[in-house]
Amino acid sequence: MLQERQQRAAALSVIVTVSLSAMELSVGFWSGAVSVVANGVQSAIDLMAALTAWFAIRQSAKPPDADHRYGHGKFESLLGAVQALLIWAACGFIVAEAIRKLLKGAGVAYPLAGIAVMAVSVIVGFAVSQHLFMVARQTDSLALEADAWHLRADALAALMVLIGLAVLSGTDWHFLDPLLALAVVTLIVKAGFDLLRQATTHLLDTALPPDEEAAIEGVLCAHAPQFINVHRLRTRRAGAKRYIDLHLVVRDDMTVDEAHRLCDAIETGIHKALSDADVTIHVESESAFKSQGEEDKALGQPIIRRETKHR
Repeated sequence: MLQERQQRAAALSVIVTVSLSAMELSVGFWSGAVSVVANGVQSAIDLMAALTAWFAIRQSAKPPDADHRYGHGKFESLLGAVQALLIWAACGFIVAEAIRKLLKGAGVAYPLAGIAVMAVSVIVGFAVSQHLFMVARQTDSLALEADAWHLRADALAALMVLIGLAVLSGTDWHFLDPLLALAVVTLIVKAGFDLLRQATTHLLDTALPPDEEAAIEGVLCAHAPQFINVHRLRTRRAGAKRYIDLHLVVRDDMTVDEAHRLCDAIETGIHKALSDADVTIHVESESAFKSQGEEDKALGQPIIRRETKHR
């Protein structure tokens, strides 16, 4: 159900960005407004982002197989990094055209047409991006969130261009057009940087955010009376999926069945605290933990520990 919602939202984004990009580019070239062309290029980038998000969601939804035993979640992060590089590549065209207009002093032939198309872009962009943000939060999708930020940045840029063209139409300050285009470029560059940073964080197996790790530790603390300590807690994320593994030290007299039930209870608690979590627990007996070498003990410093009284 969640994956179906993701795919519907991604398909809506594709339809909207195709329409906005075609409208902005055609009106921008016809009217001679490089700022509108720049926004059209950004919308074209949004189209690539939307197609990438749609493809990434379909790929990441595939179950694990013989070659991808941890699933396909990193497709979202990998393609997010590709999107960022494409964004920066498009900035070169916009900057070159804006500088050319500044040097030659070319004007905008039909500013009212540009104002009209920017007004449509602002309204549609904000509405669709808000919908994508909502679905991204509900389904925990990095690809949809990135796509929503693309559309939101495009809508903000369109609003800025709209205001600038309105001033231009009343004052004939045609130098505003290339300056607005350069301002749009700064938004595009920042969006690309933020997206690349988020994507590489997932690709490099960076630990989950502190609040999510705190939620995991909260679950473990709730079960602390039943074990000796927890150590080697490791966390990472791939797409919407979170991977958590830890070592759990239990009493020597705890049966396999008791340890199994304890692990099930901890996993259930983590699943409730964090959506789409894959939890792996390695159980150790207290005597086995104490007999480990010094190097292993250093790695096994407890995150959560309970003092026990031996009988």
